[in-house]
Amino acid sequence: MRARAPAGRRATVSAALQDGYVLGLLSGFSVLVAAWTYPLWGGAVVMPCLLRELTGIPCPTCYGTRALLAAAAGDWSTALRFNPLIGFGGIGLFIYLPWATGTVVGDWPRPRLSPAATVKFARFGVGLVLVNWVYLIVAHT
Repeated sequence: MRARAPAGRRATVSAALQDGYVLGLLSGFSVLVAAWTYPLWGGAVVMPCLLRELTGIPCPTCYGTRALLAAAAGDWSTALRFNPLIGFGGIGLFIYLPWATGTVVGDWPRPRLSPAATVKFARFGVGLVLVNWVYLIVAHT
């Protein structure tokens, strides 16, 4: 169990590190930088999907790079068409990054989920991945 800062005191950067907000910020900004600099490196390091290469069936994250690039370019409909889950993740990244920055450097709230809510959230996430996978199989095979 993590120690919480007393009411009225500013949260410390070490508390943000423990909560994973700094890692989330670094990951999010890395994705944006990679997407925005894509024309410079031309996708030379993007590897093909092994599952799709072997079976012809796309994996749940297939077309994710294209979806993130489209989201970074502001082409939301194309991002959602390539991979809806990754496309919404790219859109959510634009919401998450300012909020996570505010939690690390400011006094913005850090919501906590109860264990029961965490299980429900995880089940919902697995369901989203499965529905997205069915969409990819139907739309891209």
